[in-house]
Amino acid sequence: MAGPIKHTYKKRAMVKFGKKRGREYFTQKKLHDYMNTYVGVSGQISRQVATTKVQLTNLLRSHPDFLYLPAKEEWQYIGKLDEEE
Repeated sequence: MAGPIKHTYKKRAMVKFGKKRGREYFTQKKLHDYMNTYVGVSGQISRQVATTKVQLTNLLRSHPDFLYLPAKEEWQYIGKLDEEE
């Protein structure tokens, strides 16, 4: 059992991607590519951030900072941006 900290690094990378994009719309493929090539603090691709399409879909749907726009088939980050804090 993973416990309460399950997918911590994946969620952190998702939010980082969302803040970097701002309020721009993005496809799930762009986020998927970003996460599978995410470089951590060690300078290497992080194995804990890499994800599958199905898992990413579930993470996006359950995260309160992401909004799905079915008409465009795109996502939008609606959480706090760094400039707003």
